[in-house]
Amino acid sequence: MARPVMSRAERLAIHKKGKAFQNQTLKDHGSWSYNWRIPLQDLETNNVPDGSGATVAPSIAQVLRKTPLPHNVPVDEIRPPAAWTIASFHEYIIRLTSSRADGRMSQAIQPNDHYEHTVAVADVLARLFTDPAPKYVVSVSAGNVALKFLFDHGKFARGRDIFGQMQELQLDTDPSTFNIMLEAASKQKDLHSFTYILRMMILHRVRPNILTWLHLAHVVRDDAVRVIIINRMVEKGMLKDSATMRKAVALLMPQLVVKYLDSGNGAHELLEALDNHFGPEWCSTPAAESLIDGVGVRYSTEDALIILGQLSDRGYRPTQGMLLLLLRQCSWSRAHEFAVDLLRLFRKQYTIKPSKKIYDLLFKQVWRSQLHNCCRALWIHACVRGRTSFDMRRMVKQSLNVQELASPTGQSRSDVFKATAGKIITGHSREKDTTNFQALMSLCGPSEPNGEDRVRYLQSTKSIYDDDLAAVTQYRVQKPLHELLHEALQADRKWSQRRALRDIPIECKYSQIIDVALTRNPASGTAHNSKDGSDRTDGETDDTSGCCWMSDEMRTRPCGKRA
Repeated sequence: MARPVMSRAERLAIHKKGKAFQNQTLKDHGSWSYNWRIPLQDLETNNVPDGSGATVAPSIAQVLRKTPLPHNVPVDEIRPPAAWTIASFHEYIIRLTSSRADGRMSQAIQPNDHYEHTVAVADVLARLFTDPAPKYVVSVSAGNVALKFLFDHGKFARGRDIFGQMQELQLDTDPSTFNIMLEAASKQKDLHSFTYILRMMILHRVRPNILTWLHLAHVVRDDAVRVIIINRMVEKGMLKDSATMRKAVALLMPQLVVKYLDSGNGAHELLEALDNHFGPEWCSTPAAESLIDGVGVRYSTEDALIILGQLSDRGYRPTQGMLLLLLRQCSWSRAHEFAVDLLRLFRKQYTIKPSKKIYDLLFKQVWRSQLHNCCRALWIHACVRGRTSFDMRRMVKQSLNVQELASPTGQSRSDVFKATAGKIITGHSREKDTTNFQALMSLCGPSEPNGEDRVRYLQSTKSIYDDDLAAVTQYRVQKPLHELLHEALQADRKWSQRRALRDIPIECKYSQIIDVALTRNPASGTAHNSKDGSDRTDGETDDTSGCCWMSDEMRTRPCGKRA
């Protein structure tokens, strides 16, 4: 039975009750309220009978199947419908929020400022919900899609504004609307905001469901309290659904890892305990990442890979987040060779390519290790694939802008590297950039802050820097990243074996730096095909030979077992 639509006076009364609840109850516990008993009592008082009611937003998948999604298209080119209807408005919102723009298009639109597609979509959504033209065709399902996008991308102010517009239009909000905001509060571990949103949900006569309970279990910081909440869900029969059970296991996994692994047991004992208690369907992406992270931190990344192989045999498919997690473990010990092996394994066995975060992590790792060839391989590869991060661009630009080179005598190795690395690793076309490098070196030396030499020097560095970022629209790399990094590591090892690296002249380093082979884009010039006659988008072949690098013995042997 549908809930009756509230009048404006009733909504105003609810607003006053919410303010009174915030002022009288929540502020007694401070802005960082950790009284988890208040939201737990609200949930138990307003619980959905039999643990049912885990509603999902209206079928977006049906709209996606019949709506071609824009890819690598600026937001301004996603045209609104000719006539506004409830269906066309919903479809337009889905097209906006489902559109994607990779780094290649972003750098092509704004090479120096880096176009942010999510910011552009958020601006359009904010204007759309305040536009009087589609005012009477706004639906709860369309508003939920917009709220989900905004809160997932950290646009909290815009999300609150759109929720306010939905209230002004007197839309009959459902549990999905509030669960979207509760999920955002749980990800921020903000129990104060969570408690307030939950009370507003109840005041609006919306019954909490299973997802609301899971968000409460996620927002609390204490693992013991999280167990209490999960046990209450078990008592009420909420974990009978396999999807809910997997989410609950993912929330409990950090504590289970601590309980089993820190007590001297191996990861296999934990897997057996999970299978016995929850069945073989407990594995989800968050649960697997927590397990692999715990094994890698407490034992080794090699043991974590063995567990990952066993999870893969069960049907689990790793994600870019899993690769990033394992690479972060390598960065702590600066295990460069093992990081390259991970890139090769995930590319060949799981067909996973590095994301912008992975480029950023690897670049910072080799920059700290002062590996010139690896820095160049990552910088050029990221530029051509449109995967440069803000920190990568900042580090290279700061190094390029150092005009007075540090003297090897009396200077630390770190100072020498920071002053010279940017000049050595930049320049995607060696024939063209050798001239630019020589012109740049002729301007190096002491200069006035605003003098003519300084201005000319900054113009030269800007030209080199902009040319590298513009390569995203002109070239493609011929080799995958793991092959290029393997060659770069070998070159850096040879450099370190010759003599003190800081004593090598910068001109010598530049002439011997690794060359990143590129192929010109067909759209920007003559395309050079690969040896087999096919055009490669990024040089990464689909060869999967050697992907089963893990032997049966490695897959089955106990790992992480303490003596």
